[in-house]
Amino acid sequence: MKHCIAVLNPTCLEVAVAHRAWVAARGAMLRAEPAWRELRPAQVDQAVGEAQAVVLPAPALGRQALNELMARHPSLQVYAIAASGYDWLDVEEATRQGVLVTNSLPREGAEVVADLAWGLLLAAARQLPHHHRLIQQGDHSRGIGVSVWGKNLGIVGLGRIGQAMARRARGFEMRVLAAAPRPDQAFAAAHGVEVVELDELLRQSDFVSLHARLNDQTRGLLGAPELALMKTGAILINTARRELVAEVALEAALLAGRLGGAGLDDPPSRPDSPLLHLPGVVFAPHLGNRAHEGIHAVFRGALEGALDALEGRRPAWVVNPEVYALPAAQRRFALH
Repeated sequence: MKHCIAVLNPTCLEVAVAHRAWVAARGAMLRAEPAWRELRPAQVDQAVGEAQAVVLPAPALGRQALNELMARHPSLQVYAIAASGYDWLDVEEATRQGVLVTNSLPREGAEVVADLAWGLLLAAARQLPHHHRLIQQGDHSRGIGVSVWGKNLGIVGLGRIGQAMARRARGFEMRVLAAAPRPDQAFAAAHGVEVVELDELLRQSDFVSLHARLNDQTRGLLGAPELALMKTGAILINTARRELVAEVALEAALLAGRLGGAGLDDPPSRPDSPLLHLPGVVFAPHLGNRAHEGIHAVFRGALEGALDALEGRRPAWVVNPEVYALPAAQRRFALH
């Protein structure tokens, strides 16, 4: 085989067998051992071997470990991310070492996250997990939730997932507001989305759904001052990164009854969090794109990016295009 790709992403390892034949047809070999789902740092070098690309992220490898991995394995040309986000990766160091970083942005990946966000929104609004727990205990008492139809939905971040949220909101006849640094004005106009500043979105929305990328500018995007702007009884949905929201401030707002609920695609940082017992708060263990369609699509996108780069073509999705400006001697990959 001409090229070798090592799969270190545990989610992709669950479906790797379905992609082996396609990779082989491209003249490449897929290194993907089921045991690597629980990969330990001491096993990484053996797993990578002489591979020219690795599929990430890998929970066992933080920023520094990935930097050191590149240095130890000069054969590595591509870090292929089977996801859209890359805040956990030192992209500048990858560029300095001449390694191309790709990510994976197929439509399926965005649509399944939007599905999850709507599931959390509806579950929090109608307190579904709370009532399920009561029934498990033999308690058939009924609380009262809130309706979604005809309400105001605020979308923070109008990228692929934010747009998928907006399309779904039309079915609920919602008024949709969006705040984004570079909004797609054509999409907004075509779908009746009102582009506003973040403060205005928070003031007007009954439901606020976060779909912003985590970076230095968005870390702690919603702190106590921003949460105080939200309507009393409003519900916050976060299927992006936990760090977008100040957890202590959110907990205080929910426990005080200022906010009506939350749907959060990350467990609380404290296992004894009082939010676990609130009727309108729903947690998930970062299920994100963990639907069969999403996993297969983002994995295939990562593989395509890696193979395109190894074959001398420019991949569809490149995180560090500035690496192309480096002299050929400083780049680990070639362009044909």
